[in-house]
Amino acid sequence: MSVSEAELRRAVNILDTYRAQLENLQKQQELLALSVEELMRARETMSRYQKAGKGAQVLVPIGGNAFLFGQITESERAILGIGSDVLVEEEVPKSIERLDLRIKALQEAAGSLAARAAELGERVQAQSEFVEGVYEKLAQQQEAGAVKKPDG
Repeated sequence: MSVSEAELRRAVNILDTYRAQLENLQKQQELLALSVEELMRARETMSRYQKAGKGAQVLVPIGGNAFLFGQITESERAILGIGSDVLVEEEVPKSIERLDLRIKALQEAAGSLAARAAELGERVQAQSEFVEGVYEKLAQQQEAGAVKKPDG
């Protein structure tokens, strides 16, 4: 069976597409992992804040690894964003419950992405092997063609 350079180029383009898709999935997985981590920190902070109770001294992070001193004036209620720049004030346990639901949803999404990435990784491997096979056939054809040509 004859193999053309065009077939090799098509196979390489498909491989490049698969690799780019896999890289995008991996970036999405990283973003989900960071989001889960952030939500877990928020959940833990909210829980400890409530346990510390009214009047406890706390450090308030303001960014750039800088903090201000503060004192808890309300340890039973929290304000939580629920989307589209909408905030809701509610009891801390209810806020923790909301955070748990978000964490669970993100973990499920991460699991789904991991499965898709694994499947795509298998496609990348198979396509890589296919490209190598096409390349080898093309090289053999070119060698055979060079041998058959008379020396001039």
